[in-house]
Amino acid sequence: METVEHCGVKLKIDPSYMSETMMKVIREKRYELQEARQLQRIIQDGEVVLEIGAGIGFMASLIANNPLVKKVVSYEANSALIPIIRDTVKANVGENFAKWNLQHAVLATGYRDQPAMDFYVHKDFWASSLSPIADAIRVEKVAIDSFNDVITNLRPTLIVCDIEGGELNLFKNADLTGVKKVYLEVHQKILGRRGMRALFEIFHSRDFSYDPHHSEGSVVLFSHVDRDKK
Repeated sequence: METVEHCGVKLKIDPSYMSETMMKVIREKRYELQEARQLQRIIQDGEVVLEIGAGIGFMASLIANNPLVKKVVSYEANSALIPIIRDTVKANVGENFAKWNLQHAVLATGYRDQPAMDFYVHKDFWASSLSPIADAIRVEKVAIDSFNDVITNLRPTLIVCDIEGGELNLFKNADLTGVKKVYLEVHQKILGRRGMRALFEIFHSRDFSYDPHHSEGSVVLFSHVDRDKK
């Protein structure tokens, strides 16, 4: 099977689940390049990372391999990607595999009486969404984990998030106590301008500021104003 090394991570090109578009992006080493470029500059000593939307395990591999990271937990809603993520990380992180954990669930707030929600799977896995999409190849029922409970129990210092427009609903009722940085891809085409404004207001109201030094295009870092206090 063809393998491409991208930012030090070996990714398998697999046409059994990858579209031509996906394979082209990976071969050209453009896959999640913005995120990867800034990630190593963002991570600080003793970091506990919560990754939401693990894709094929590329970012999880980068995070787990960083010697400053103490622990990383990745969440992915697409069941077909779970073994792929695990294989990617296992092949790339060696002994660091022990500090990484993978969960198949949707993170959400306010759904304690609802055990699962619909997840719309697109042929290009990065376009899959919790919101209905016209060209979904299937709809899966995915278990819900409480976002706030995960934050309370894991106590992440850094959240890395790419969930195709679900970021506004995820963070609007989130308790971000103890979180120092949130690094996420924002999706204005889905949220619209008002949704983008609302998302920024959510972070500003929780004492997070937009960090221009580590933001690039649609990939944004929000830093807590007191993040460097012990």
